[in-house]
Amino acid sequence: MSALDLPPGLGLEGTPLAVFVAPARARRLTTIAVVSVVGLLVLSWYFVSRHPYRRQASTQVVLPAAFLLIALLAFALRRAKLAITRDGVRWGWTSLAFTQPRERLINVHVYTDGITLEIQRGARWFLAARDWERFEVLVRQLRRVDLPTRDYTFKAPLRQRMQSYGRFLDALTVGCIVGAFAVALWAA
Repeated sequence: MSALDLPPGLGLEGTPLAVFVAPARARRLTTIAVVSVVGLLVLSWYFVSRHPYRRQASTQVVLPAAFLLIALLAFALRRAKLAITRDGVRWGWTSLAFTQPRERLINVHVYTDGITLEIQRGARWFLAARDWERFEVLVRQLRRVDLPTRDYTFKAPLRQRMQSYGRFLDALTVGCIVGAFAVALWAA
C-alpha cells in the first residue's frame, strides 16, 4: 500500500550510480569568499555608519552587498552535484535539479578535457574535467549506463569549452574578495 500516488510521468528519480561534486579546492575558495566578504561588508558598513552623509556612502553600502550576492551564487554553484543514473544525467541540488533523460541523450562525446552530452532538441551540456572530481570515474559511469559514446584524443572544441564555468567562477570569487577589501579600505 502506498501513502503517496504519483501521476504518470512524474515518478521518482532513479538511484544514482555515482554522484560527483566540484573539486575541494573550489568549494573551499567559495567558503572563504563568503566568510571574508561578510566580514568586510560588516566592516564597510561600520565605517560608513560613522560618516553616513558622505557623498559616496550609498555606494560603499551597496557594493559589498553586491559582492556578497555574487559570492553566495558561486557558493551555491560549487555545491551543486552531478548524478549519473540509469534514467539520465542530473545536475543540481537536492530540492532543485536539471535532468537530461536518457531518451533525449543522442551521444556522449568524450574529450581529453571534458564531456559533451548531445541532446535531441536543445543545447549541448559540456562537463569540464577540471570542474568535477574523479573525472575518469564520471566517464566510466556514463559508459556503464550504455549511452552511445565517442572518444576523441584531443581537447573539446572552443565553442563547447566556453560553456565551462569553473575558471570564470573562481576568478569572479577572487574578484569579490578583492572588491570587498577595496571598498572597506575606501570606506575607512
